Amino acid sequence: MKIINEDFRNILLDYNTTVALGMFDGVHIAHREIIKRAVLDAKINKTKSVVLTFEQDPDEFLYPDKKHKIITENKTKIKLIEELSPDYLILLKTNKELLNLNPEDFINFLINNIGIKKVVCGFDYKFGKKAKGNIDLLRMYANNYGYSLEVVDEIKINGFKVSSSAIREKLEKGLIIEANELLGYEFSIYGAVEKGNQIAREMGYPTANIYVDDRIALRNGVYATKTVINGKEYSSISNIGIKPTFNGKQKVLETHLFNTNINLYGKEIMVKFLKFIRDEQKFDSIINLKKRIQEDIIIARNI
Repeated sequence: MKIINEDFRNILLDYNTTVALGMFDGVHIAHREIIKRAVLDAKINKTKSVVLTFEQDPDEFLYPDKKHKIITENKTKIKLIEELSPDYLILLKTNKELLNLNPEDFINFLINNIGIKKVVCGFDYKFGKKAKGNIDLLRMYANNYGYSLEVVDEIKINGFKVSSSAIREKLEKGLIIEANELLGYEFSIYGAVEKGNQIAREMGYPTANIYVDDRIALRNGVYATKTVINGKEYSSISNIGIKPTFNGKQKVLETHLFNTNINLYGKEIMVKFLKFIRDEQKFDSIINLKKRIQEDIIIARNI
């Protein structure tokens, strides 16, 4: 998969393409269906498959003072999309010029710069200035400009509509099992391991630390997890939060692997979340913290 992260005016593909359109926050079941259909269509019709999205959510760009929550930051999103094997992932630089394109100008960009022959998107896809473009306009422009359109209908799991907003809400409540059902995979955070303060190691529980985007909509606390290293899964336990016992301020994901002693500094790992165990809390002593860690590990091992 080739990644293009450019201003829209600097992008020009010299191919016929099948394009999956969306924001794809979380790359959940419905998003994956959109991308899979685009990839399959491209193979059948001998075009290039393209996933086209924004580097930054337009709402976040337009309203920077508003509190924004996300399911996946771009590094994890890229990893999840890569697993679906499109030829290209285009992360459009979010800027005023792009967001001021009216719907027809956006379609012209897709035709002239991306080479679309087919568009695949969700039923509620919006585009163009002030999100005035919708499926009806896409369908009308398809007739005018000669591309085809495939719309993925609403998907429900156990009666719940699959949507990024619904998943964010569940993650903020620590309802990881329910969130995973809507995602279609275990909620994951991908990143490079950085050196921490070594306190956990001194207590006998070394951790792989990934500094986390504050916007991630996951409730702080302790989780049973699995950690993927070079394609191999290891059982683990993770804490996400600010380490209040040590007066921390930066959000960090600390993961302890069971029965494994691997030097992970600088390596990229994927941590998959299985079940919420408890909220993050401040302990009055390292002894009490260590005792609680031991209890948490027993719980996590039995999940």
